[in-house]
Amino acid sequence: MAAEIDIRVNSIMPKLFEGWINAPFEQCIVEEVGGFKKLKQSSTKPSGRFPVVDQGEDLINGYIDDESLLFNGELPIIIFGDHTRRIKLIDFKFAVGADGTKILKPKDFLDFRFFYYYLNSLSIKSEGYSRHYKFLKSVDVPLPPPKEQQRIVAKLDELMEKIDRSRARLERIPKILKRFRQSILSAAVSGKLTEEWREKNEYENKLIVTNEYNINEDYKELNELPSNWKWVALGNYVKCNRGRFSIRPRNDPRYFGGDIPFIQIGDLPREGGLVNQHTQTLNNEGLKVSKMFPKNTVAIAIVGATIGNSGILNYNMCFTDSMVGIDTGDLAFNLFIDFYLRSEKENFRQLSYAGGGQPNIKLELLNAYPFPLPSIEEQKEIVRRVEQLFSLADKIEARYTKAKAQLDKLPQSLLAKAFRGELVPQDSTDEPASVLLERIKKEKSTPAGKTKKLKRYEMEEEKLSLAAED
Repeated sequence: MAAEIDIRVNSIMPKLFEGWINAPFEQCIVEEVGGFKKLKQSSTKPSGRFPVVDQGEDLINGYIDDESLLFNGELPIIIFGDHTRRIKLIDFKFAVGADGTKILKPKDFLDFRFFYYYLNSLSIKSEGYSRHYKFLKSVDVPLPPPKEQQRIVAKLDELMEKIDRSRARLERIPKILKRFRQSILSAAVSGKLTEEWREKNEYENKLIVTNEYNINEDYKELNELPSNWKWVALGNYVKCNRGRFSIRPRNDPRYFGGDIPFIQIGDLPREGGLVNQHTQTLNNEGLKVSKMFPKNTVAIAIVGATIGNSGILNYNMCFTDSMVGIDTGDLAFNLFIDFYLRSEKENFRQLSYAGGGQPNIKLELLNAYPFPLPSIEEQKEIVRRVEQLFSLADKIEARYTKAKAQLDKLPQSLLAKAFRGELVPQDSTDEPASVLLERIKKEKSTPAGKTKKLKRYEMEEEKLSLAAED
């Protein structure tokens, strides 16, 4: 029985590319095999020799030893995740796990990497389980001459490798910026950032502190400070007040919907800085059971997954008892406090777990926490320098974000160009794809082989299920 291949001239291609044709998707693959519906978890233990692949994020979902369940087609092949739309090129022996995973092996007239790139170029809408593969069956595959397929693949491989290298270099920037900001904070609160400044500016530290709290040196090692700095208990220099919202349940609608800004720990910026927005508001009844904190107050999370996160209120706000407000009465001093809290975040988190139970930072800990206190003038100079350096980091981060967005779009742009016939030059000596397909039409197909393979897989699957149950 001859293979019936429906050849259609690609009507959307310009005349220059008349050597290209369109072929229906189903007539371009020699085999499709779904996953094993009854593959038992007991058969996917890590002790097995062969991986079980599916459409999950990790691709490999366990291992098996039974070679009879391995896919025996010629490698490499393509895995299409029906549910997640993941398309992966596989070049090792494996079994198929998830039922929504399909094995796609292109026919000989279609370069497998060309086919792989084409699948990745498609915009497949998220329409729910099983509909993604149905979409594939409705599309046509653009076929240039075989040699042009190879040239397109070679060019795409080259360009995609460059993109991957660029992406790897680009992805180092956020980590570098994070270390840069942390080093700035460490230098700022230790006096190293203004070491040269102090040589030219001598100021006596006249800041007044109380003796209400004793420094707890168990919380932190007291390193040597510059001569006009001094270690004090944080609560002796600032006022620490816990937020308040005593209503239970917390989402009682009777207290919300007014014009009073209300934040929770999730609203604090992850890396510190200004708190510029709120997700909820309180009405007057809500204000009665909460507490308003003035603009420029430092807020720090004392419970939950974001414990230790802090920020400066950019306007008057209320917040819950999961945060503490810290205030000196001066913006520059508060900024310096925020810099110090950010530099100590990891230590706060470790201390919060030390007591066992739910991690939390108690008000007593904050009040007794060691705080390095420079003069008024030096605090202001530190804030100026840190903000200047952070501004530079922010500009670099903005450029990174823009570059990453452009780079993320580049692969699809290249793929679109490739399948418009614009990526590589054509060669008039290439055999047209239509000639090749006419020749392939005359070859005999083996549809029974596919049916037989599928039945064998189903039988082996049933054997595996029975063995697992025993």
